[in-house]
This record gives sequence, C-alpha cells and structure tokens, in this order.
Amino acid sequence: MSPDARDPARFIAALTRHQPALEAFCHAQLAQRQDAREALQATCVKLWEKSGEWDPATEFLPWAFAVARFTVLSHLRDRMRDRLVFDEDVVLAMTEETETAAAQFEHRREALDTCLKKLKPEQADLLREHYLAGRAVRELSGLTGRSESAVKMTLLRLREQLSVCIQRQLRLAP
Repeated sequence: MSPDARDPARFIAALTRHQPALEAFCHAQLAQRQDAREALQATCVKLWEKSGEWDPATEFLPWAFAVARFTVLSHLRDRMRDRLVFDEDVVLAMTEETETAAAQFEHRREALDTCLKKLKPEQADLLREHYLAGRAVRELSGLTGRSESAVKMTLLRLREQLSVCIQRQLRLAP
C-alpha cells in the first residue's frame, strides 16, 4: 500500500468519479430500481469502510466492482424470497459483461453530451421534454402543433442520429 493510501480526499475523488459506473453496475444486476439504489448505497458505505485497503497506485474501478459484486450478492441473498430477483448464478454470469459496460458508461455519457450539443435547439428541447421531463408524445404533439405520429417519428430519428453519433465519438476517443 502506498504512503498516501489513507488520503480521504483522493478516495472521495475516485469514488465520486466512478459512482455513475457503479450505479450502472448495480442497476444492471438488479431488476428493481429501489434494490439497485440500496445496493449502490451499501456499496458506497462498504467502500468507505474499506477505503484504507485501496491502494491509490492501482485502478479504483476494478477494486470497487469487486466490492459492489459482493454487496449485490449479499443483497440478493437477503431478497431471495422475492420472485423478481435474479438467481446468484445469473448475476455471476452477467458480472463480467456488466463491469465492462459500466466502466464504459462515462465515455458513453461524454459522447452523448457531445452529440446533444450538435442538435438544433428545438431537437434537444424535444428530447429533454420527453426523456427528462417525462412528457408524453400526446402532450408534445399538442405543444408543438404536430401530429403524434410526427412526434414519434422525430423522436425515433433523433435517437438513431444520437446512436450513430455516439458510436462515432467512441471510435474517435483514445
């Protein structure tokens, strides 16, 4: 362990930077949003308790994923009486793929931000209203004066456009 392994500021910076990936990992492992939030919270507490074991000379995320994996498994064992919980074997089988996807989460989010900035303001507003504000297509139709079919088609085309742009951005990333 390096001399600054117990530097709380460095640990908090690493945890904060990688929390979206840990959140994505927990959501991918658990069927219910509330369960994923509980697992993420428990993971963060466990990481803080074990912060002295983390060596800042090594990568934070693989170590954090290991802690998250055991926290999720513990959560699953506690919830086994629920019908919508994955079996432990299923979670273990998904773990490697989920870790990879969660680790790429930040890159994909940055690519999405870049691609959203390339849209016309009215296109970005439509996406924001539908996906962030939760406005229904019918409501957006009334607000924009366009038919529901036209709004649906616009949303579909924008999603496709963003998908292509994100893939292009990820290929350009170092």
